[in-house]
Amino acid sequence: MNSLFLGFYLGIFSIILLFNILWYVYNKEKAYLYYFFMHLSVVFLSLNTLEVLLIPTVPIAIFAIFFSFLFAKEFLNLNKYYPSINKYVLYTAYIIPLILFLLYITDNSLLIKYIPFSFIFLAFVLIAYKVYKKGFVLAKYFVIAWSVNYVIILLTDINRIFNIEIIHFEYLSQIGNILEAVILSFALFAKTSILTLEKNEKEKMLIHQSRLASMGEMLANISHQWRQPLNRIASLIINMQIHIMDKYKDEKYLLEKLEQSQIQLEYMSETIDDFTNFYKKDKQKEEFYVSSMILNASNIIKPTLKSNNINLKIEIIEDFKLNSFPKELSQVILNLLQNAKDALIFNQIIKPKINIVIDTNTIIVKDNANGIAKDIIEKIFEPYFTTKDKHQGTGLGLYMSKMILEKNMNASIIAINTKDGVEFIIKF
Repeated sequence: MNSLFLGFYLGIFSIILLFNILWYVYNKEKAYLYYFFMHLSVVFLSLNTLEVLLIPTVPIAIFAIFFSFLFAKEFLNLNKYYPSINKYVLYTAYIIPLILFLLYITDNSLLIKYIPFSFIFLAFVLIAYKVYKKGFVLAKYFVIAWSVNYVIILLTDINRIFNIEIIHFEYLSQIGNILEAVILSFALFAKTSILTLEKNEKEKMLIHQSRLASMGEMLANISHQWRQPLNRIASLIINMQIHIMDKYKDEKYLLEKLEQSQIQLEYMSETIDDFTNFYKKDKQKEEFYVSSMILNASNIIKPTLKSNNINLKIEIIEDFKLNSFPKELSQVILNLLQNAKDALIFNQIIKPKINIVIDTNTIIVKDNANGIAKDIIEKIFEPYFTTKDKHQGTGLGLYMSKMILEKNMNASIIAINTKDGVEFIIKF
């Protein structure tokens, strides 16, 4: 029976260890390396327990504890979710093994017998649970796996410290190790998949931003080419107005038309400024009123809305300031307005309208385009998901908007259906 179980145990862990070291070589994710050394130490400890390989226990146990700390720290992303705890975990990862090593080399190994190592695992289970509550879904696998470890080590501690054997099962520790290793290997693989997806998303965002920067350069060139003719036309209009006022004082019709022409030229010049400023590639945080960026975005799309008889209403209940990237907020609002406009035209709404409400750290963009189907409203922020024809939309607009708000502006966005349309709510 011992030989059969030993073969099973070593076979399972050979696969798990090989899997983790190969994944480390493939993607250089440090969690795999720490996990490999942690479980390599655990295997040696088990072989010692089963009296297959007689080696000093304490140095291997120290090695296992050290890499357990590093693995837990890396897997749970403590640097992101708990930066204050992260540094203490790192210090403890060195201090506890150092203390154990000093006890070992000074012939005080008997003192190690009375150390309750289960408390270390309990602490990490509680930290992992808090990380899970903060939004890291994969932390639940860590909670399950290390809860198994905690129970087994607690039973071992009670037996070692108080000489009380609560459960007599020869292979309890080894079975627990296998369960923990399988669960966390799966979780590590899932984490790598998430990291790969996030990397791809960042690459797509960089490509998108690069395109916007190129568009900004193109618009800057167009602006430079158009500015001189516009100024020249404006100068001619002024000269004509002066001439008419000198020679034909009673001529009101021509003066009125020239005045209208001057207004149109100024509007064209402002539009060029709006587009050029909007697509500039420089990114610097600055303080701005939300209303100013909403007006900036609405000015860009206003002619298109007007030509389609879409009524745009901006209601400022309570304006507020942000210290962030103004052009990126304009990009988000412009995207929402563009989507609302497309939906209103596609659904052939008789009295199309878009309302923007600014109130207490909240922006609401709503339309009366009949809303979004219930079975897809939860998917609209996913990359490459689009309700438009494949030639009309890429499915990146709302996804990019969500990424900009969450990652760059510490904000959130949700979509809810109303009685006659859809409402996008942005909270800062």
